[in-house]
Amino acid sequence: MRPHQRLIQHSSVLTRCSHFRLALPVAFSSLIVFSSALGVDQAHSARRYEYSIERMGTRVRIVLYAQDRLAGEGAANAAFERIEELEQALSDYREESELNWLSREAVNRPQGVSPELFYVLEQAQKYSRLSGGGFDISIGPLVRLWREARRNHRLPTAAEIAEARGLVDYRNLELDAPTHTVMLKRPGMQFDLGGIAKGYAADQAIEVLRARGIRAALIALGGDIRVTGTPPGVRGWKIDIENPDPHGRAPLCSVMLKDGAISTSGDTHQFLEAGGQRYSHIIQPASGVGLSAAAGTTVMARDGISADALATALSVMPTDGGLKLIESVEGASAFLIRRTANGFEYFRSRRFPRGCGEISSKE
Repeated sequence: MRPHQRLIQHSSVLTRCSHFRLALPVAFSSLIVFSSALGVDQAHSARRYEYSIERMGTRVRIVLYAQDRLAGEGAANAAFERIEELEQALSDYREESELNWLSREAVNRPQGVSPELFYVLEQAQKYSRLSGGGFDISIGPLVRLWREARRNHRLPTAAEIAEARGLVDYRNLELDAPTHTVMLKRPGMQFDLGGIAKGYAADQAIEVLRARGIRAALIALGGDIRVTGTPPGVRGWKIDIENPDPHGRAPLCSVMLKDGAISTSGDTHQFLEAGGQRYSHIIQPASGVGLSAAAGTTVMARDGISADALATALSVMPTDGGLKLIESVEGASAFLIRRTANGFEYFRSRRFPRGCGEISSKE
């Protein structure tokens, strides 16, 4: 039985977090946080509930408005269960995930995969082509190398980087849409969906909530946020973009989000310092080295999978190229924070809300 064919039976461990939590805003281990006023929709008697659980290597938080506690808990648990199903398919941490099974079994031999995995791989290939390889899910060997480097507090050697880099190339992944099969052209290839899977999981969880009749909700998986509707009495969900400069103001700026997604990639919390240099957990596929200048990349888009993938791609790409790319994607916009020897520089694409443009050095 392939991993994705297993039945997921984890609803008993889907925990509920406190309802009507008042400690807002809530900080995440990323550059974005969300906040909304606790309230009751008088017209529909919708009350605000909040839930959380650990999944996909991060804290998953759901804020929703429901008619009563029972409806809120049922919807949240269904959304958490959907995220658990997707983690079993898409995780590179779980040895028996469908993704890791694919890396082992699809070398020069096409293998059928689940619709969810095929869709994520298909979208990943699209953004790999758009970014000229800046986004590349075959980066798994380099991710594992730098993950070990952060644990051991030492830089990988040039030979180690070169060996891992030789296995990275999204063009060595072949997808066949009519048969939903996938083939890897080189042995030793490993996938890492860390730059796209959380956004997709947020999209799927929102769909579950909508099917349960929830009209206003926010789902956050680390630095990836997806919303539907708005809280009662306001025009959107307020999203604060945190300042990577510990001596700067916090938050850096705020945007309002309605029926869309926002994702941030950055090195605020995951990095390696060695030889006087700061290396991000985000790796440049072409060089095989962790980024040192991309302090933060925030992307707004119509769905989570697009926002997640684009935030990763723009982190890796040169600033001008990244801004050009984001302008070509309908409904997408970006705000970039780059670390320089003289401090931070800020860049905003034309469609990104102007509140953050006030501190930008380039538009």
